[in-house]
Amino acid sequence: METNKTILAVIPARKGSKEVPGKNMKLLGSKPLIQYTIESALQSELLTTIVVSSDCEETVAFAKTWERIEAPFIRPAAISSDDTPSIEVMKHVMKFYKERQMEFEYVCLLQPTSPFRSPNLIDDAIRHMLKMDADSLTTIQKTPDKYNPLWAFHLSNGQLARFISDVVMPSRRQDLPDSHYRDGNIYLLKTALLSRNRLLGGRCIGYQAKNEIDLNINTLQEWKLAELHIEMHNREQKSTS
Repeated sequence: METNKTILAVIPARKGSKEVPGKNMKLLGSKPLIQYTIESALQSELLTTIVVSSDCEETVAFAKTWERIEAPFIRPAAISSDDTPSIEVMKHVMKFYKERQMEFEYVCLLQPTSPFRSPNLIDDAIRHMLKMDADSLTTIQKTPDKYNPLWAFHLSNGQLARFISDVVMPSRRQDLPDSHYRDGNIYLLKTALLSRNRLLGGRCIGYQAKNEIDLNINTLQEWKLAELHIEMHNREQKSTS
């Protein structure tokens, strides 16, 4: 299915990071972390415009070296703190383009912290959303049984209380219903949701692709896992060549 929808991809890449300092430009394997997401976006045939939003001059300069990647501003400090929601970054980008008479029907959030998207994931997710006539979409993975919400508790003053207390807790793994979590690879939504400060809303659907690598890099431990993945991939490539 082809589409003539206008879709803006936003790659947010602020310079501050408490767990992994300078992670967006830090080399993972042989290239900066952000490059993996830039390359994923460039593989898409359905994204209309791809923009990097960053408060880091080095990141902006790097983004500008890529054909079809736009980095037309330095993101204001007011929306570049550790606790700035992604939706505020997206609203700033949309406002920037609207002031230049460019509007989009959909916006796609691609976080650099999810570097290992498969080549067709972005376009497959877009096609799925349009086919389902949804308002928003996020990529998902099945929750491992040991983390199933029916087996989850919160701890208060040394006492455990179930998160979901109005459903009988299954004693066997086989009796657990499937549950899913957001894997961080893609958020896709109609731009109208931004005005309601919603990243997901309306008719919201999930997209679960097969064989996607589930790795979101927010800690040093996760960074090391990403390095290990690349090392293993390189060994496999050498063994088959």
